[in-house]
Amino acid sequence: MGRDPLPRVTRFRRGYHRRQVDAFLNHIELSLTGVLPTPSAAEVRQAGFELARGGYRTTAVDAALDALEERVLLAARSTGGRRGRVDTQAETEFLRGELTMPYMKRFPRARALQRGYDVDDVDDFVDRVVAVLDGQRTLTVEEVRTAPFRPRRGGYLEDVVDETLDRVVELLLLARQQGGRENVGR
Repeated sequence: MGRDPLPRVTRFRRGYHRRQVDAFLNHIELSLTGVLPTPSAAEVRQAGFELARGGYRTTAVDAALDALEERVLLAARSTGGRRGRVDTQAETEFLRGELTMPYMKRFPRARALQRGYDVDDVDDFVDRVVAVLDGQRTLTVEEVRTAPFRPRRGGYLEDVVDETLDRVVELLLLARQQGGRENVGR
């Protein structure tokens, strides 16, 4: 489909299942040509694959998905018309409102015996995101995607935190496309 072949791991190591990755990437490429409905950037970001011996190198697939996510976001933005465009200022204000909740109460918590993300780790990172939204610092998409959160019983619910960080990633990608930078602050 016009893309470079992805590197594979040795046959004794595990990588992403080749057929699953190929099918997903072909589906996305077809959708970008208009043959199939275009998926959302979140669908690309949340793609998952089984591990198999001799599969594709995970870091290479992840990098390809990151680039594809940006292409999908750009395609959705260019074909969405006026209604399909995201108002980055309004999205920034909305996220700022959600993320400036009191410390240790920014997200719903997992039950006492359930694992979630460590509250301190998440809150410290959210403070960095809020500083970006306020225009006080910069943050890259890669920093958001690779933010490390330790698992803790009774921590923040992972799905809710991940969903919010997905919105931050989309906002940063939109800001990068609009102004050539990833700073979304004032």
